[in-house]
Amino acid sequence: MDGNLIIRPARPDDRPAVERICAHTWEWGDYIPEVWDDWLADERAVLQIGEIDGQVVAVNRIVFHSSDQAWFEGMRVDPERRRQGIAWQFMEHDLALARERGAKVVRLATGDFNTPVHAMVARVGMALIGSEALLAAEATPNGPAPAILGPERSAQVMAFLQHSPALAHMHGLYDCGWAWQTLSAERVTEMLAAGQMVALLTPKEELAALAVVFFEPEWDRMWIGYVDAAPGQPEAAMAIAAALRAHAARLGSPKIEAMLPDLAWLRDAFQAAGYDQGDWKGEMWIFERRFDHDATD
Repeated sequence: MDGNLIIRPARPDDRPAVERICAHTWEWGDYIPEVWDDWLADERAVLQIGEIDGQVVAVNRIVFHSSDQAWFEGMRVDPERRRQGIAWQFMEHDLALARERGAKVVRLATGDFNTPVHAMVARVGMALIGSEALLAAEATPNGPAPAILGPERSAQVMAFLQHSPALAHMHGLYDCGWAWQTLSAERVTEMLAAGQMVALLTPKEELAALAVVFFEPEWDRMWIGYVDAAPGQPEAAMAIAAALRAHAARLGSPKIEAMLPDLAWLRDAFQAAGYDQGDWKGEMWIFERRFDHDATD
């Protein structure tokens, strides 16, 4: 590497350089140019640029989902500058910045195929805590839809989550759109107020199955960030999978996408309800490091 890497806040005029860097991330390009303006305006996040000798060579983002949880994403390095330690320098910088701002845990996700990133995160003490796969289906306008839960169901929802196999399997995390954070009581309150928690109810008004859903009109989809059936009711998993397709239609979404943990019975239930792998195949591996367990750093 010729000069020293300088990491600084991103500016609007960095867009052309970032678009150049992202042009060939995947065969179809990259999503970062589409979210660039939103990322710049997001007060929860730090969007960063790496420069060498005045040339933009990298970009990445830290999102503070709460006062103690940080999420790393969007790490891109100029193809001509790869294998020069740039991503590693960003990682060290990001860990220090997150800890300085009070984060007790940092997380990131990457594909199961991305062995260079797996090696890098292991080097800084990040542990693999879960994996999820994407399943997708078209909305179906006919059929029963799940009940939309309101704030009056808060205690019932929290009791369900405390005994949720899927949530326990994911160490208490849900997917908020290719990013994972703790499904806390505060988030449950916000979701119930926003109509983002839906359920199948038994005749006794108990929760047979529960899901967290987000309608994202800019992506023409409804997103499922968490779903589970009550213990002892595996048939409810397939029932809510089908009901969620009807709920997507009710929201005006043409399709539905779900991130599901590696629980065979849950994925089988969704596939039986007509879901398949969709556009993205493989698994996302979620890594984390907890600072409060470090004796020194």
